[in-house]
Amino acid sequence: MLSRLSAGDQDAFREIFELHWDQIHAVGLKILKSPELAKDLAQDTFMRIWYNREQLKDVHNFRAYLNVLSRNLAIDLLRKKVFTVENEDYLVAYFSEEATSPTDDAEYKELKQLLHEAVSHLPPQMQQVFRLSRLEGLSHTEIAARMNIARVTSKSYMVRALAAVRKYLSQYHYEPLSLLLINFLVA
Repeated sequence: MLSRLSAGDQDAFREIFELHWDQIHAVGLKILKSPELAKDLAQDTFMRIWYNREQLKDVHNFRAYLNVLSRNLAIDLLRKKVFTVENEDYLVAYFSEEATSPTDDAEYKELKQLLHEAVSHLPPQMQQVFRLSRLEGLSHTEIAARMNIARVTSKSYMVRALAAVRKYLSQYHYEPLSLLLINFLVA
């Protein structure tokens, strides 16, 4: 199929697109934490594949090639949107796995457990909105459609859920970290 794509076969491109879209979208969602950015990343990845199709005949492991390409494009996107020259070294050190100590790992696990406990204390519909938003990355419109509620209700549940989670975490003196936890540690 790659040789057909290298030759400019649009049907081969369509097959590859349909076969690997979910894989690329998942990589984008994991790194970018945004369904919209993940879709943009997948589109950019496949545009790059089409424009560089002649080089694909030399690729031996296409799945790995796609993962590396999409991961690199996602990181480039994050650099453009978030990183600046002044804070790049700090952020790289902060988020690198090697930078964590056993104490950091223990604190991370404790904070993650507290967050899960906080979410489990929410009423069922608030829990569901929270999980759909933070775990699946759905927008309020998508949540409303899935749960058969109004978009405004989804937003209201989310605001109340975030306030309840912050309050729960504050009793353990983790208030400053609660926003970070809510956004990144819910997995």
